[in-house]
Amino acid sequence: MYLGHLTAYRRDFVNDLGGFRKEFDLSQDYDLALRATERARGITHIPHVLYHWREHAASGASGGKPEARKTNLAALADAMARRGLDAEVLEYPTANRVRMRLKTQPPVSVIIPTDSPVRVEKCARVLPQQTNYSKAEFVIVTNSALLHAMQSQVEPLPAEMRFVAFDQPFNFSAKCNAGAKTATGSRFIFLNDDVETDQSDWVENVIEPLENPDVGAVAPKLLYDTGRIQHAGLVTGVRDFPGTAFHQQAADTTVHANFAQSMRNVSALSGACLAMRRDDFRKLGGFDEQNTPISHSDVDLCFKIREAGKRCVYTPFVTMKHAGHASIRAAPAAPFQPRDKSAIYLLKRWGKYITHDPFFTDNMRDWLFGDSPTPIRMFARNQDPPFKSRWDLLFVSHDLSLSGAPLYLLHLAEWCWQNEFFVTIIAPGDGPLRQKITSAKIPLIIDPLVATGHESFGRVIRGFDLVLANSVRTPTAIPPARRENVPVAWYIHETDVGEHYLKHDVRVRVAVPLANLIFAASERSLSVFRPYAVCPMRKLVSGCPDGRAQVTAERRDDNRVRFLMLGTVERRKGQDVLLEAIRRMDPKLAREALFEVVGSGLDQGFINAFRESARSLSNLRWREGVEHDESLQLLANADILVCASRDESLPLTLLEAMSLGKTIISTTVGGIPEYLTDGVDALLIPPEDAAALAAALERVVRNRAEARKLGTNARAGYEARHTQERFGRDFATLIMPLVSSAIPGD
Repeated sequence: MYLGHLTAYRRDFVNDLGGFRKEFDLSQDYDLALRATERARGITHIPHVLYHWREHAASGASGGKPEARKTNLAALADAMARRGLDAEVLEYPTANRVRMRLKTQPPVSVIIPTDSPVRVEKCARVLPQQTNYSKAEFVIVTNSALLHAMQSQVEPLPAEMRFVAFDQPFNFSAKCNAGAKTATGSRFIFLNDDVETDQSDWVENVIEPLENPDVGAVAPKLLYDTGRIQHAGLVTGVRDFPGTAFHQQAADTTVHANFAQSMRNVSALSGACLAMRRDDFRKLGGFDEQNTPISHSDVDLCFKIREAGKRCVYTPFVTMKHAGHASIRAAPAAPFQPRDKSAIYLLKRWGKYITHDPFFTDNMRDWLFGDSPTPIRMFARNQDPPFKSRWDLLFVSHDLSLSGAPLYLLHLAEWCWQNEFFVTIIAPGDGPLRQKITSAKIPLIIDPLVATGHESFGRVIRGFDLVLANSVRTPTAIPPARRENVPVAWYIHETDVGEHYLKHDVRVRVAVPLANLIFAASERSLSVFRPYAVCPMRKLVSGCPDGRAQVTAERRDDNRVRFLMLGTVERRKGQDVLLEAIRRMDPKLAREALFEVVGSGLDQGFINAFRESARSLSNLRWREGVEHDESLQLLANADILVCASRDESLPLTLLEAMSLGKTIISTTVGGIPEYLTDGVDALLIPPEDAAALAAALERVVRNRAEARKLGTNARAGYEARHTQERFGRDFATLIMPLVSSAIPGD
């Protein structure tokens, strides 16, 4: 039972159910839960530890209430009768079992795709002898050469054995579909040729849950030759997308309330042995030969089953051994192996299902999923029809903050989605940008291992056509992409900071010559990295969404000129220079101005000094960090944007100010002089020059008409060069040769 002792119910709902029933004492909560789940419109799991179960010698947790098992079984039997299911309830040492009664033996077709001479012989002669189900036929799908060899043998084949010729390039889904077309059973069992069992009643035990009309597919426990678990239901929302519950645990493990020994609902099932009704299989269109020809064909089919409103059920009451991938190894190798896109297809079509498991919670995954215990979070949505794209791109962000580099990445991702390029964003940690990414319906993966160069990242990127590493702080994305033969571009945003990383971070120096393409917003940034690079280096003129389409200036009561400075409070951003410039202003002009500094930071010494110095200025307000949407509104309300930075590449706030037609006062650092012209669309000053900044502040207060003209020209510059549309098109033009050369026939 998923529900524990601590469960909250609406009182009226419990009263309608009849409350606790005396005949099920000691299991009264279980009985109530069984009745409640039949009628509840929704059940919510709270993923926190809210209480601890008391345990003592006489408690049920210690086996001190043997009568509880009797009422437990009685409550379950009563539920089956109430639901109209013809089933018997059995007591097992580690679990209860509901076994559906097979009133008549439905005909079963066991469909086996194979190209292995050794395996086909074993499947044809040994498997029927190991199966005592009287209405089973065995349909072997193989190439014509093997088929003729088997049929020409002197020793006759079992009567229940049938062969289907399949001579196309290896496609597991197509082979299964070919077998299903000729199969005559009302129940299908798809079986890999390397699955074996010594359990003669395996067929009836695999198909019996299908007597419940709510069940759409069933799969058994699969073991390695070592006797450890290979499959006990599949788990989603984990690295490599689907994983295996209780993988490599002992076959009889009782971990987590005997889950591996309990028949239960799961997100997906292994196709190595998968039972379905024939009618359901055909209604759902069978296996997807195009999008999941080999890998993940079972997962895709299970997701179609769930979407149709039926359940995928794991049964521990059949145990089989599975060598794994023998069929694939026996298939002749194709002259060209295209990039396996099946995992990307799952993200496109089944994003919600593949990134979230309703039957294996986040806490279960983080504590029980031994294959990759480091926590991971993923966000995506199902789409029908699936997203159609020419290219599949993976964007790697160093964080999910609302700073410039991640926001530029988001703007590119938004353009790509609007123009049929499939983008997934991955970052090592969470942050406020997550809300914007998920609101844009862009798949997001938050994986701490991205920042470590872990081998799992290489498995993630295999299906993508391009990896885009964003900022100098993502060097660990470069080597795995090259190892996987996936083109990788590096979007550099830094200048002086970039020089620091090149000097002090060996990972950056190693990664630069491995990139296939490096681009940046300015020639100044490119000049920092050019001595270390061997790949093409290009300038990408930055862009952003139109601020006028997002915010409108609010009405205000006074006539003072409003100055705004946005950004992290740190020495690099020059807030101290602004304070000194305000003090140098003509007092009369300073009274006509209102200054607002918005931002937070990590350099507590600088922040404390700035706070203390700012207190003496009556015309300055400091607000700590705000959300990006709020900062855009502040920018709309301001007259002048001030950038006093000592080092920049190209602040996003400058482009946003241009889109809003604001006057800009900025230092001549990084790529800013490549975008703005002094006296035309901005006032440009040297860095760390408080006197020059004070003069510029006085100039715009004194001559407001000139200031408005600068803003008008800035808006014109935005429309000509810095729209999101142009930004995206220029990006696509940059990466097109790189991606096209890696996609045969493109």
